[in-house]
Amino acid sequence: MSGVCFGIASALYVGMSTTRPSTHRRPGTVREIKGIVIQSDGQSAFGGWFIRPMEKLNRRVVGIRTDPDGPSLAMHAGIHVVLENGEEWVAEQLHGTFRNYFKTGFNWTPIETFGDRDRGGWHVTIPATAFRQIDDEQVHKTVERLNTLDGHPFIREDCTAFMEHMFSHQMFAHLPILGLLGIEMLIGDPALPLLKPDATLDPEAARLLRHTELRQLRDTPWGFKPSTVTRMLPRALAAGVVGALAGWFLG
Repeated sequence: MSGVCFGIASALYVGMSTTRPSTHRRPGTVREIKGIVIQSDGQSAFGGWFIRPMEKLNRRVVGIRTDPDGPSLAMHAGIHVVLENGEEWVAEQLHGTFRNYFKTGFNWTPIETFGDRDRGGWHVTIPATAFRQIDDEQVHKTVERLNTLDGHPFIREDCTAFMEHMFSHQMFAHLPILGLLGIEMLIGDPALPLLKPDATLDPEAARLLRHTELRQLRDTPWGFKPSTVTRMLPRALAAGVVGALAGWFLG
């Protein structure tokens, strides 16, 4: 399944930084997962015109009113790891090149290079176990997957889907706006991480992620509970299409 990554951290940034660039080659053996790093690009025109308006709409669907005076909404996320040599990298899904789109978007980025993409925004790392379905056992298994699994093309897997693939669990609300139509697609909203309501976060991390608002997200694919009518809508539309086609052929 193809998807549009809400993260604006594309491979177009590679080479623009004075720090080491991202690479498709695993830079070493992953020793541990430091956490999930979530990022907000402060200067993205595409983010300002499309991504964040869509995220605000998603938040309204789940019942969250976005505070205009609050920190900017996140647009990208990756897995913050520590290698056996002590270096810190981010395992992430990027776009922007033919290879990323059609072969593999799985990239490894030095944490300092990842930070360069903030451009006046922010990034913060939180424990993976702060997510509702993730425990220490899942973290251990994900270390093994990062050391062995290959990536998927970006047209099949965006930044949040990449992490859910590696952790084998849902970690972000899957486009609540589609939930209104009863459609579940594996495209997560980086601004709606499914964090545990009682997760203990650093105060600054909690502020940047707006954890107080996220506590009300429901344990459903879209972060809210759709109505019976919503759940029946796709079937009703499909039945209508089939009926119309049958009438056209038999008429």
